[in-house]
Parts: sequence; structure tokens; C-alpha cells
Amino acid sequence: MTDGHLNKIIMDFVRAIKGSQEFSDYKELLERIKGQPELYDKANAFRQKNFAIQSSESGERLIECLEELEREFEDVRAIPLVDEFLAAELCFCKMMQEINELIWEEIDFQ
Repeated sequence: MTDGHLNKIIMDFVRAIKGSQEFSDYKELLERIKGQPELYDKANAFRQKNFAIQSSESGERLIECLEELEREFEDVRAIPLVDEFLAAELCFCKMMQEINELIWEEIDFQ
């Protein structure tokens, strides 16, 4: 699918992503929270509901659902490790989203 030269560039790019502070923070916090399975399960429940809402709702209904989600998981989000993990994950996801947007913009794929 990709030639050797492009594959090398891609692998260099992947290494650069893995070397980023955003990825490092996310991986560190992921390992820490996985060490506490009960917290990890609670964080995953929040993540799954958040994803479902963001995938299915829009406009005013989206805002209402997200506010309800925040109230439902307020006690979970108050746990520092959970909140740090979710913040690091969001930061890494935003970085990846920016990278994807830049790639699509630069190749002018229509």
C-alpha cells in the first residue's frame, strides 16, 4: 500500500507523536488509573456515555445531555486521578484531531 520511503516517514511521524508530552502524559495516567480497576471502570463508564452523547446528539439537546452527564458523574470527576486522566486523554485527542485537520487541509482532498 505504501512504498518504503513513505512508510519510513509515517513511522518517524508515529515516533514523534509517541514522543510528545501529550502522549506521554496520557500513557502515564492511563497506567496509573488501570492500576485501580474500580476507578478505571468508572472513568470508562463516563467515557462511553460521553462518546454516545457526542455521537448521537446535536445543538441544544447536546448541551443538555452533556450537562446531565456532568451531574451524573460529578462524584467520579471529583476524584483527582480520574479527572487528570480524562483531561490528559482530551488533550491528546485534541492534538490528534488538529494533526488530522492539518493533513486534510494540506493535501486539499475534495
